[in-house]
Amino acid sequence: MNEQYHIPVLLDQVVASVQPETAEVILDLCLGDGGYSLELLKKMPATSLVVGVDRDAEAINRAGKRLMSYGHRFRTLKGNFRDVGKLLAGINIFKVDGIIVDLGISLLQIRDAAKGFSYARSGPLSMQMGDDSAINAEVVVNEFSEEKLANIFWEFGEERASRRLARAIVSRRREKRFETTGDLASVVYDMKLRYPVKTLARLFQSIRIFVNDELESLKLVLPQAVELLKKSRRLAVLSYHSGEDKITKQFMNEMAKFCICPPDFPVCRCNKKASLKIVHRLIVPSAEEIEKNPNSRSAKLRVAEKI
Repeated sequence: MNEQYHIPVLLDQVVASVQPETAEVILDLCLGDGGYSLELLKKMPATSLVVGVDRDAEAINRAGKRLMSYGHRFRTLKGNFRDVGKLLAGINIFKVDGIIVDLGISLLQIRDAAKGFSYARSGPLSMQMGDDSAINAEVVVNEFSEEKLANIFWEFGEERASRRLARAIVSRRREKRFETTGDLASVVYDMKLRYPVKTLARLFQSIRIFVNDELESLKLVLPQAVELLKKSRRLAVLSYHSGEDKITKQFMNEMAKFCICPPDFPVCRCNKKASLKIVHRLIVPSAEEIEKNPNSRSAKLRVAEKI
């Protein structure tokens, strides 16, 4: 694959899970650089369609140019995947044969200092995935209370030093407002932590997830995905954060249940019918893939099929 593009994680497993050989329409809900879409189009019938959705206009443009040769078989929609039902209705698509949700962030986005995702490249404190974000990282680190910051660092980054980190940020901003990612990173380095880079990764991840309301968006998109799927077709979700995987696992398990009555009920009274069945156990990258692409190490793939 061309090195200028983000390397898709678990590419073969993700693509195979949605059965592209027999699909008419497949959704790539976090399009990025179009790596999954490209592989899907290679395997799908000549009359099929892949629709890619992304919040980032630059990602839309990159993928569009990359897959231009597929013409009308590839279509892009700019927007938050939490609005997927509305976005698809706008182009008269109401049922699909497969859905891929890759919750990772593209390396090209991380390397773009102007987006503010990287602690290694100083840039503005933005961290917005698209222009629809209601808040940016600068507001978060400069205006949120110490308690709220600590909660964000713990809930979305699982940072053990969350309270100490929040205290250091609040103390520093009394002297001067944070303006760049470099300003924020310097606080962590000044704390003399044993593993500053790991703390930086968790800090930036937690702020990014909060700014873009990523976990709430995931909660909103999953039921829409089930509704959009045709029967016997599949949903594949690739997560990189424990919160994302927990939401996905709980949702799929709940949708796979036939009965939710209390255990002491002699007969079922809820009449609940399962909407999904779990296709297979959790899939994670092999040691070989992690060696080639270290960014894949935390990935978890869950797949379910609509009943």
